[in-house]
Amino acid sequence: MVTKLEKIHTTALNRYDQVSTAEKNGRRKSVEDIRFAQVEGGQWDEDAIKSRRDRPRLTVNRIAGAIDQLSGDQRQARTDIKVRPLKGGATEDVAKVFTGLIRNIESQSNASEAYDDAFDETTNGGYGGWRVVTQESDDDFTEQEILILPIKGATTSLWFDTGAIRYDKRDANWAFLTRDITEEEHKERYPKSVANDWSSEMFDRSLCRGWFRDKVVRIAEYWRKIPVKRNLAKLSDGRIIDLDEEKAVIDELEAEGVTVIAQKTVDSHKIEMYVMDGSGILEGPKDWAGKFIPLIPMYGRQTFVEGVTHTRGIVRFAKDANRVYNYATSAAIETAALTPKDPIWITPTQLKGHEAKLRNFNVQNSPFMLYNPDPQSPGAPQRGGAPSVQPAFIQQIQQASMDLYHLTGMQPPSLGVNPELKSGKAIQAQERLGDRGSYVFNDNKEKSIKYTAEILIDLIPRIYDTERQELIMAQDGETELTPLNQTVFDKESQKDVIVNDLTLGKYGVVAETGPAFATQRQESAQQIIDLIATSPTFETLAMDLVAKDLPILESKELTKRVRKQMIAGGIIDPTDDEIKELGLDQPQEPDPQQEAITTNIEMQTEKLMSDIENQDADTTSKIMKAQQETINTYKTLMDAYKAQIEAGIPFTQDDHDIRVKQQDIIEEGQQQIDEGPNSEQAQSITTEQAALPAPQNSPDNPRRLTVEQPSASVGQDIVS
Repeated sequence: MVTKLEKIHTTALNRYDQVSTAEKNGRRKSVEDIRFAQVEGGQWDEDAIKSRRDRPRLTVNRIAGAIDQLSGDQRQARTDIKVRPLKGGATEDVAKVFTGLIRNIESQSNASEAYDDAFDETTNGGYGGWRVVTQESDDDFTEQEILILPIKGATTSLWFDTGAIRYDKRDANWAFLTRDITEEEHKERYPKSVANDWSSEMFDRSLCRGWFRDKVVRIAEYWRKIPVKRNLAKLSDGRIIDLDEEKAVIDELEAEGVTVIAQKTVDSHKIEMYVMDGSGILEGPKDWAGKFIPLIPMYGRQTFVEGVTHTRGIVRFAKDANRVYNYATSAAIETAALTPKDPIWITPTQLKGHEAKLRNFNVQNSPFMLYNPDPQSPGAPQRGGAPSVQPAFIQQIQQASMDLYHLTGMQPPSLGVNPELKSGKAIQAQERLGDRGSYVFNDNKEKSIKYTAEILIDLIPRIYDTERQELIMAQDGETELTPLNQTVFDKESQKDVIVNDLTLGKYGVVAETGPAFATQRQESAQQIIDLIATSPTFETLAMDLVAKDLPILESKELTKRVRKQMIAGGIIDPTDDEIKELGLDQPQEPDPQQEAITTNIEMQTEKLMSDIENQDADTTSKIMKAQQETINTYKTLMDAYKAQIEAGIPFTQDDHDIRVKQQDIIEEGQQQIDEGPNSEQAQSITTEQAALPAPQNSPDNPRRLTVEQPSASVGQDIVS
């Protein structure tokens, strides 16, 4: 009786045979392309080697240089992932956490290695890829971690469902990742494999004959989607859960006031993986936590013709041009080597007695050559008559060189060899113009990385499903520990809430490809420096940004010093850390000069109040004069505060009290005058009061606020 695993294995063998047969020709060509561009001697086929046996057979690999150029550009322009909230309770804050987690996963995995390997293989042969895996953390007994790992030799090892039509194969129902190991390793790792007892004749007669050859055994990870029904529930807090998986928490949620508001059954699938060889299933099934097969392909240029997909890199159509270049160069060198040197025409009489000297003339560094006078030929011996290399060879080399530029898509300007371009901007523009022919490879890499991020967004909530601390990484590489799924008590709602709940809401991905972060910093600093050159205002406002982005070792210390000076000048706001570090949250020592000014003002105002109280109706003019002096004193006080603020001295609570007291004096004096202050005076006092910041340590501002530049109108509106 056939077991379930035997049925699965038979189906897998048939599927692998189906996809390998369908893509056999294309994959074989891709292997030839890689060998042609990257393997020494790969540019001469067997027939050419036989025809030029014992003759010059040179290889001038022009294609490898074009690929290196493209790979270098790719490594300077990295793809950055940004997660954005879509719906269902998704928030910007959690989106930033997802973005930081993905960056940290890429960093911990050294994912750039996987991306670079796939890009190099794709530009050569048209196929590449990498994978996402989960594994137990090295320093924890329970937690798992997520990694992005390379797939070496994806051209011959990564296969997807032939019915999948999406670029990233997310719609594939099955996939294979194969690897060849030795018979000894196979027996050691899988001692129970049936293949260990098979003979070569048994392999040849079976469907798995291609899985065993030359003492090498092919093993494969066989991934497949299993259709399932899922019972979904929408909760009152916006979450959507699987009732079958999370049925146990329904009662707990109801106790917290979270109820089910809608239910539905949907067609879905789960992912499982088997390890197999040609003889049977070796391991599995192993369930995968996510909903995507975690194998990510990358392709080169793809064309669909009559139901067949043709995939290539930049080597495919450039091979013939490079062969012509090699052949013409070899023939030209051969012709030049066989061509005799320019002969000396000499008569027997002239030569007589000097035969040995002339015979060694080409190898001796003699300053002169003797010959005998010959009456029959009065002139001296002469050179001339050497054959030249055929111009056709030179023309073939030049034509093949231009063909290679066009066929690889790497035009001369993109290689920086246009002598007519002088400015840096013009050269960069021409380089971008020349790179258009190879842009499809960078665009496909971006698509594959974006799909990787979608796999991670689906996987992260399932793996990071407990309350834990995880590193999140900013674009500049700085990291910080962030709590995930942490339950805290919300005083406002009087309920427990989950901080950074990764299961709540739906998130999307944006992939952006641009210069590496270090290059972006340098470009940013240069752009700000250019702005400073056009306007001194930018120098005052942006020096901390220049210091931060300068590519120097002490940029952090320089930024710290610049910001300290700018904070003292009231140009920028201090951060919370800077407030503590600079002691701005501590009471400031009063300035002696300011104390003397305020004391003098108090004495004057008290005298004025006494004089005003002792005056009667007959001394109104004197009161008006005294009132004007009081207003002038107030103006002096405002000017003093203006100078204080410009010097960076904080506006304290004492200053505020003095200002209010002086204003009260003016208002009380004015009430004693039959004609009160006109509207312009009142508006002036209001304007001056609004121009000043809140005092230090006041109830409205327990910390020192940023000192703003005072209004130019302070004191100017007080009329005499």
